[in-house]
Amino acid sequence: MIYRTIGIFAHIDSGKTTLTERILFEAGVISAVGTIEDGNTESDQLQEEIERGISIRTSFHVVPWKTSFGSFEIQLIDTPGHIDFRNQVTDLLPAMESAIVVLEAGTVVQSQARLVIEELRMANVPMVFFINKLDRFGDDYLDTLVSLEEILGGAPVSLFQKDKSGKLEFYLSNAMSFPKAVKEELLSWNDDLMISSWNDPSGQTDFPMIGLSTGPKSGKLYPVYGGSAKTGEGVRELLDLVLWTEPKDTRELSSEVFPLLVLSRRMAPEIGRYAVVYPTKDLELTSLKNMTMGQRKGKFTTEENDPEERFQFLGASGETGIHTLQKGKLILLKSHNDLDLLPGLPVTLRRDLAPKDHNENSNRNPSPFSIVIEPEESSDKEFWLCRLEELVWEDPGYRHELKEETGQIVLYGRGELHLEIGIRRISAKTEKKLSFSSINIAKLELFKKMSHKVALEHRAFEDQKSSGALIAVLEDTADFSKHIAFEVSLPEEVKHSIETSFMEACLHGFYGEEVCGLRLRVLSYEMPKGDLQTTLTLLKVAILAGVKECFPSNTYLVCPLTEIEVMVDTDHLGVVLSDLSRRNAKVISIFEAVAGKSHLKANASAQNLLGFSGALRNMTKGIGISWERTAFTSEFYAVLKE
Repeated sequence: MIYRTIGIFAHIDSGKTTLTERILFEAGVISAVGTIEDGNTESDQLQEEIERGISIRTSFHVVPWKTSFGSFEIQLIDTPGHIDFRNQVTDLLPAMESAIVVLEAGTVVQSQARLVIEELRMANVPMVFFINKLDRFGDDYLDTLVSLEEILGGAPVSLFQKDKSGKLEFYLSNAMSFPKAVKEELLSWNDDLMISSWNDPSGQTDFPMIGLSTGPKSGKLYPVYGGSAKTGEGVRELLDLVLWTEPKDTRELSSEVFPLLVLSRRMAPEIGRYAVVYPTKDLELTSLKNMTMGQRKGKFTTEENDPEERFQFLGASGETGIHTLQKGKLILLKSHNDLDLLPGLPVTLRRDLAPKDHNENSNRNPSPFSIVIEPEESSDKEFWLCRLEELVWEDPGYRHELKEETGQIVLYGRGELHLEIGIRRISAKTEKKLSFSSINIAKLELFKKMSHKVALEHRAFEDQKSSGALIAVLEDTADFSKHIAFEVSLPEEVKHSIETSFMEACLHGFYGEEVCGLRLRVLSYEMPKGDLQTTLTLLKVAILAGVKECFPSNTYLVCPLTEIEVMVDTDHLGVVLSDLSRRNAKVISIFEAVAGKSHLKANASAQNLLGFSGALRNMTKGIGISWERTAFTSEFYAVLKE
């Protein structure tokens, strides 16, 4: 059996989940095709997914498939499309062996598809493109191919066509009916193949088929099929094409300790916490028991459980006692206190035996969006903390922390939709009540481009005591950092006092937010005679007062910037533009994408765009944001006040 891990990627509403459902049906895994409208697809199982008609988490499926060139077990992965769940896509890419990128006929390649194509290319994942919805748009896919060529920097190879009766033909199953120019395209990416074909006038070797097999892996050939996920046209042929192309080589992913790459984390009543794991090489589990304590730095197994009992093959129901893991065959690995199971990274041993806070998992991608949570009953706090830990375990894009001084819980997420769904998920199936705030957006005060020399001194006790004269320069930095540079030698106690006072002064600026993007460069300091402790106290007052005096006219109030793209009916364009104007949004571009539809790009502060997605659906009777990105960096931010 040949195992192949294949991911399905696309822009929102292009048909990823519909294609997954059709593949499962064609393979005989399910007896009837579910629909997103009816909420009965195999991929979308969460109540939030069913109600909203979107994929919230990655789904994994085992699909047996026979071809003329071998029998395969496809490990099919349906990925979320919304930008708030993007981390689930990027976590998969290291182990992705092949990718199907679904494009929508009747339009150019849309922004989310552009983004995922770039990510797949950076991860060296071979791609096959599928132009979907030809049952609705017929031959209207020329714009799709043109824009795809612009993205790839080279022409994709269209390997489907219509015969005289109007039925689709596909190259892999009927190569003889395709023109000679198509075969030349399959060779032109490789000079050696082209020369070999010229030296074989008899045609005994099918070099175009060799080129089709090896080209996508090289990143120089991009085959395109077309059809309809809804009707099934072209779906079986698509699977054959993907399996014909060579997969990505994942041998370089192997870890010296555990050759296991974590793709995603889940919870199930019968298993508990577990991770979906990709073995990067064959592994005998019995060898884990033979490792020395020095190698293991802590026990991989407990006294009650052998390592074999912690693994289960994907798609197997309750199978235990596994002794061997095969490279590329996905498995379920039960959580263990001695292991770190971080999506997108290899399985690792923890540095100590103490259970690690799973919140640390999401610190890799801090979020500017948060909600304050308070249980209606204080006795329920532990219950809600457990719920939040379960949520963070499944999706490390969330993070939570407990404010000890107030007793409040803060939940951080990747965006407005992400937080809204997170609250709904932890509140499901319980009668306990939870109060939560509106969404908070991170804000900072950014120091303006300047260099300001200051003389800081404070006197007390009728001018009898002095802090001493500190001469310094306040200047901006190139990012959101803040730090101190000493250009004079000072006692450690003085340096410490200056550092702590400066950092304290930056905690609250003119607008009440933390001040970032500045440096205090100390040029000189004349320390007075007398009691050192008194001097340090007065020095702290001098720095606090002097630094804060610079803030009112020298800081911007900034917050994250959100970019959006919307494909909207021309009839609704005016009302959408009016709403964006009220939100102080900047319109970047508007152009007619296809007949009757306009493609709109705009950006605004994340704070101003809260609630816009829901308002847009109301204004347009169902249309939502096509693409959205929110970021908060020193190069990418919105100015609220200055």
